[in-house]
Amino acid sequence: MEPLKNATKWGDRESAHIKVTEPLKKFVFQHLDMDPDTLPKKYPQKKTLDAILGDSHLSATFQSELTQLIDKTQITTDPWTRITNSLGQGYVESLRSRFSDIPAVVELVVFPHSHEEVVKVVQLANKHKVPLSTVAGATSVTLGIEPSLGIIAVNLTQMNKIIDVNPEAQYITVESGILGPDLEAQLKTYGLTLGHFPQSFEYSTLGGWAATRGAGQNSTLYGKIEDMVMGMKFVTGLGETLITRKAPARATGPDINHILLGSEGTFGIITEMTLRVWKTPRKTRLSAFFFKSFEEGLLAYKEILQNGYRPAVMRISDSEETYHNIVAQALMRDTPKMPFSYRMLLGLLEKKGYKDGTRSMGVLSFEGDPALVALTFKQAKKSFNRYKGVYIGSRPAKSWYKRRYELPFVRDPLIDHGILIETFETSTTWDNIMILYRVTRKILKPECPILWTHGSHFYPNGANLYFTLVAPQKEKDEFTQYYRIRKKVLDTFQAYGGTLSHHHGIGRSFISNYLAEIGDEGLKTLRSIKNALDPNKIMNPGIFGLDSKLS
Repeated sequence: MEPLKNATKWGDRESAHIKVTEPLKKFVFQHLDMDPDTLPKKYPQKKTLDAILGDSHLSATFQSELTQLIDKTQITTDPWTRITNSLGQGYVESLRSRFSDIPAVVELVVFPHSHEEVVKVVQLANKHKVPLSTVAGATSVTLGIEPSLGIIAVNLTQMNKIIDVNPEAQYITVESGILGPDLEAQLKTYGLTLGHFPQSFEYSTLGGWAATRGAGQNSTLYGKIEDMVMGMKFVTGLGETLITRKAPARATGPDINHILLGSEGTFGIITEMTLRVWKTPRKTRLSAFFFKSFEEGLLAYKEILQNGYRPAVMRISDSEETYHNIVAQALMRDTPKMPFSYRMLLGLLEKKGYKDGTRSMGVLSFEGDPALVALTFKQAKKSFNRYKGVYIGSRPAKSWYKRRYELPFVRDPLIDHGILIETFETSTTWDNIMILYRVTRKILKPECPILWTHGSHFYPNGANLYFTLVAPQKEKDEFTQYYRIRKKVLDTFQAYGGTLSHHHGIGRSFISNYLAEIGDEGLKTLRSIKNALDPNKIMNPGIFGLDSKLS
């Protein structure tokens, strides 16, 4: 079997898109005040493989009845498959895999091929009171698929077909286990796109996006995933089928779609969705701008949106992320090199007051009809001029676009060298965004020598803030160090007007702060829905803390 740490390796678990070069590693080590010749860390092993796999809690009767309902080739107890269906992509899970300290793994994995087979599995699990988790891409970063003892995994990756495409009305019906690249490749043949490109795009699935209310990098134009869903087919925790009819809009009481979206598997399993899609853009213009400060860039972005214009991608990095990204681009090569023209540009900007340490870089993509692209770019540039934004062409934006899915590949080599790296994200209103940004940085910077921030999802009323934290691990205190930092982050978000999450979801990581997020009546409402749809509490136990007391 592979080394256990590979169970949380990002991607296809065989290779990485990018190489973490020695110059890049030394740059990171220098900023963390670590020895540049630091060797990979030897994580002590806390459990044997047998101890991790544990004894079975499933009855022979349940397993026998399962094989009568589902073909044996669709059921496995293979140890590696059990482990990889028990771990997401959060930092805690990466630590657990390296320390061989995984609390529990699923007992078996079922790969249904249809909605009807999902119904059969859930009904059988109800009969025997066997808990279920739903897995596909396993890219959750909030312990969304962390199993409890005696649980089985329903893996939806074999439910990956497009059922219907309607180019005239611009909607599709598709099974929820389809991967992002497969979905877009098939839509492209019809001249269509969903427009949903999260950083996990290559390895995550439609069902996972919907279960966590995910957001793609083009969300300013196309919306978050919940804005795309017109209808769905759902299996409740009782094994009953719930269908919401597709419609462009409705006024038929509370929207069931929005009750199920973001439910992270605790009410049941989304098996199919009907989604609005868009024509493939006839024109895409990538552009980059520098601002003298992060705040001026945010003000310019706000003006664009409040004037009614919608670029597809709007992204802006604070000064620290801007500086590190510029340097990292050069250090991605074994022989570090920055294009001469770019070095000249940075020197000229420095003289004009766009100083290293305060300047921020924005990246935008304008998509759609050529005339609309030209107009939106023109108006955006006017807003940027008012806030001293300088257009620097398309090269930095094209570089970001080329590498936009690659940052997660850097994570594993850094953790291997004893480095904590994690991300947290929130959203808030425009009148509060700089307050939240400054306070969060002030509180976290003493513990996190590298602390990046960017905004990447923008609205007329506010935006998200996305923080990347990098710090040396505390030897023999790795888990406690992380939990302490996480608590600081979540407490700060809530104390200063931010949400617990904008698009990662809640999972089990944020349960301690969840009651403060939704309040007593909100929690009662969710528990009432849970009792109606999953009275036996078998669906993804532990999500949102609905099965336990929150204080």
